[in-house]
Amino acid sequence: MLLTGCGRPPSDGASTAGPPRHPATAPLDYLAVQGQGKRRAENVVALAQVQKAIQDFQATENRWPTDLEELVRAGLLASVPGVPAGQRLAYDPATGAIRMAPVAR
Repeated sequence: MLLTGCGRPPSDGASTAGPPRHPATAPLDYLAVQGQGKRRAENVVALAQVQKAIQDFQATENRWPTDLEELVRAGLLASVPGVPAGQRLAYDPATGAIRMAPVAR
């Protein structure tokens, strides 16, 4: 059987993943990625909890809360969740929409 190629060197896909890592640091790299994933998941869960509280408030009060602290006063949230450094919760009381946004400088 004859195999031919396109003339380009083979690629294992690692060239787009960033600089090569030293095998000795692999456990630390793994833990760092796991920590980043955990923080992302916590942020998604916190945002989902706030969204649900906003929807519950609208369903019972027939209006959107004026701010996120109103959800705490109504007993729908224990507290407004914290956000990562450089981020903020952007809430629009006219629509009830909430999202993570970068802090304006």
